[in-house]
Amino acid sequence: MNHRSLINLRVLQVTQTRNHPPIHLGSPGEDISKKDLHSIIQRFKNLNQLRQQRIQRFLQSRQQTFLHILPLIFHRNHPLLPGFISSETPAGIPDYTPNKQSINAAKQFSKSFAYKRRALLRHPIQGIFLMGSVSSVVFSKASDMDIWLCHQPDLSPSEIKELQQKATAIEKWAESLELEVHFFLVDSTLLSKGQNAPISTESSGSTQHYLLLEEFYRTAIFIAGRIPAWWLVPPHQENNYTPYLKHLLDHRFIDENEIIDFGGLESIPAEEFISGALWHIYKSISSPHKSLLKLFLMESYASEYPSPKWLCVDLKNEIYQGCMDIEHLDPYLLIYAKVEDYLQKSGSSQQINLARQCFYLKIMGPSYKTLDTQSQTLKSNYMQSIAKQWNWPDNLLDTFHKQKYWDIKKATQEHTIIRTQLKFSLRTVLQLAGDYVKHNYRENNELKLISRKLYAFLEKKPRKVEIITTRTTVHAKEDALSIIESQGKNNTSIWTLYAGELTLEEEPSTSNLIKKDTHLLNLLGWLVVNGLYHKQLQLYFKSPNILLSNIELHQLLNQLFQLFSKNLKDNSLSLPTYNKADSQLASLIIINLGQPLVNERKDGMLVLSERSDPLSYGKKRQCFIQKIDQISVSSWGEITTSKHQGLDGFFDSLVYIFNHTKQPISIRRFKVICYTPTRANSITLRTNAIFSNLITFFSKQPKLQSNRYFLAGESSFYVFQLKNKHLRYWSIDSEEQLLQELASTQEHFSQVFFDPGTLDNSAIPFLYNLNQANCIQVFYLSENDCITVFIIDEKGTLFTQEHIHSNCNQILNNYFTFLEPILNHPYYVNDLQLKYYEIIKQTTSTFTICPAKWTPPPYIDLSLRVIIEESPDRSISANYHIYCNDQEFNTATYGNQLFKEVSDFVMSNRKGNNNYPIHITHLEAPCYYLGVDNEDQLQTAHHLNYKKKIEAKLNT
Repeated sequence: MNHRSLINLRVLQVTQTRNHPPIHLGSPGEDISKKDLHSIIQRFKNLNQLRQQRIQRFLQSRQQTFLHILPLIFHRNHPLLPGFISSETPAGIPDYTPNKQSINAAKQFSKSFAYKRRALLRHPIQGIFLMGSVSSVVFSKASDMDIWLCHQPDLSPSEIKELQQKATAIEKWAESLELEVHFFLVDSTLLSKGQNAPISTESSGSTQHYLLLEEFYRTAIFIAGRIPAWWLVPPHQENNYTPYLKHLLDHRFIDENEIIDFGGLESIPAEEFISGALWHIYKSISSPHKSLLKLFLMESYASEYPSPKWLCVDLKNEIYQGCMDIEHLDPYLLIYAKVEDYLQKSGSSQQINLARQCFYLKIMGPSYKTLDTQSQTLKSNYMQSIAKQWNWPDNLLDTFHKQKYWDIKKATQEHTIIRTQLKFSLRTVLQLAGDYVKHNYRENNELKLISRKLYAFLEKKPRKVEIITTRTTVHAKEDALSIIESQGKNNTSIWTLYAGELTLEEEPSTSNLIKKDTHLLNLLGWLVVNGLYHKQLQLYFKSPNILLSNIELHQLLNQLFQLFSKNLKDNSLSLPTYNKADSQLASLIIINLGQPLVNERKDGMLVLSERSDPLSYGKKRQCFIQKIDQISVSSWGEITTSKHQGLDGFFDSLVYIFNHTKQPISIRRFKVICYTPTRANSITLRTNAIFSNLITFFSKQPKLQSNRYFLAGESSFYVFQLKNKHLRYWSIDSEEQLLQELASTQEHFSQVFFDPGTLDNSAIPFLYNLNQANCIQVFYLSENDCITVFIIDEKGTLFTQEHIHSNCNQILNNYFTFLEPILNHPYYVNDLQLKYYEIIKQTTSTFTICPAKWTPPPYIDLSLRVIIEESPDRSISANYHIYCNDQEFNTATYGNQLFKEVSDFVMSNRKGNNNYPIHITHLEAPCYYLGVDNEDQLQTAHHLNYKKKIEAKLNT
């Protein structure tokens, strides 16, 4: 805009802002002048015209076309105008005739365009309004435009859909003009009832109905259509809005077809102030200077509750009193004036200056990049007049202007002030909630989500990396940083981050100090997430305990940068995220950070060994994992760290990640880096393989399975298992205890997986690869004079027994005779199978199997049935009845000699000198003797274990 245009605009402003006589509209029953009503409408339209002219001041000529043609586009469906969908798209605005500028704008798209006025039977578009910052002095060419497109309530769903398509097409056309435009389709009838509230980035929607309405009345720019009924309700009748409007309509002071009614501000629930304040605290987390001013406004309204003094009513009162000064009535100046007055009464000078700073940055922009030279001059002059008018300290504007030179120290100081204010505001909101809001506040899901986000961000926790609210305001970044470790109390480490590069001889200066922490990873995470890290950054690292080269330090910082870049995106702050419990999105594990291996040679090498597992290396079974640092990003946007020691600490870390990571778990969300020379690659591959196995075995485990995963570590074994949907682990000291664990009975079928290197030279890992649910698998291995039987029952429990001086047929016959009847027990599943295999040992650790070459016997020479009589008193010893074929032996007759008598009888009935072991063929016993409370808990292993117990007595 040239100099003469600015002069002409100023002349127009002077003409239209000249004070007019006050207008008083009578209360119901008093005189109401239609002339005064018309004057009020004209004053509002004049104010709107001035606001439009101010907008055009900041737009390029091609962008000005947008506002000129906007109403015409929705009044006529013309195929050559922007946004055309069809000739049937709802179009037509009441009382609208395009002016010369609109016609000329249309001719840019169609030279033959000619507007012919014709009577429309229907006007689907009731009104078009701009609203928000677009009407204020804060508007710039980078600002967005929110537009309310108000339509008749009787539009069909298909008409509304087509109207939305047209609005979307116009938004895209506006993008080509470098304008960010957002249309909101509004049904005024629903809106007046608190429904269909337009949701934008400045509003959380339905929970802020009245606050949104107040902002609309304060900032709306009338473009075309019906006038807002709110204009015609005088300020002194604001609390009587609905009856007064009804009075005007009933007595025909106004025609209902000339107005659009969005509703009044007669009463507002306290929930709205709470919602509004929480929303702006929420917005302040990422854009504090943009949102804090409105947060202060919410607080000031809340302090006046239940009769808040609305700014829109103040604006209306000024217009009724005859003031038409656009600068005096600027919506953002009205906010600042109310906030300043509120804080002067109740706030500290720090709060007041914070509000002033927010107002300044809102006007000038944080970096001024969005303002051309002319706009900068205009807005700078405006701020100087405000500072003078409101008696700001002399150096305050200069201080605010220096924000574009802020470094991390200044940004951190400012963050501390802002965080304190946000916590104070949150307490104020919760106090209001306690004073005014009943149980339905807690039932409001939207408020719950906002509250969760606020606590996730504001609450300080040990090992939590703080993300400062002002990180985007750091424009002057350090070229060099120093990280120094010093000794604190109780031998704890203190890590300090300094600006600049310190030499070994140089003493650190507090003026260079940026941040302290007791955990190095916390400090590095803070450095990266708050924007201090860049590839050209020079680093100086000094530590008596950690050996870390400059290259390694840069590699670690780069890994942290990638972790945050991938997992701390803008959508992580969207409210729906907080509908679900907080979970880990991704984790980075750093092994042996700056720490050499114990017993490592000076050249970094270790003695070569065939046992090369990094978790259990060599004869001494050394574990290379000595120290673990973990950093994780959660779905709620929290960054946390932890420290662990040794193999148990590493497993603690893995289990925590598994149990707290967002489903479905993926190995891609887990990364390990290692700083052990010559061993880093093997350690990384091994740890990744373990975590991948845990994911494979447990993340998709069927509901009624209870899988177990075994691995060797150092000189012990470890077992992993899901219990109550959480992965747990525990250690086992020896192979004997491991076999006992495998022999433990299970509630559900349990698949067993062995990590490579676990139970070397044993056939058990190989056998479990063949394990099947609902199947009793009998394996036998014949070596020398010993037959070892391995039975994996229907729930994955292992039974083992060695048989000396026996042959395969005898052993298989015995187990067949004993197990076959179990298949017929009523408490077992119908499809339970029984399979027999021979194990063939090929090498020391390699096995194969083949079906057992054996035919079950047609009959049994000697059956040995054991029946235990159930006793009402379980403390009394078992009462046995043992039948050798038809010969009965019982406890009542033989007492403690029972098993000897049975053994002697069996041996006496054998032909020849057959001194092989005695085996029972059948067992019946009450559940509690077998080790369970009821039959539903029984599995084959219970019978086999008791069989083994009785046979031991018979063969003694």
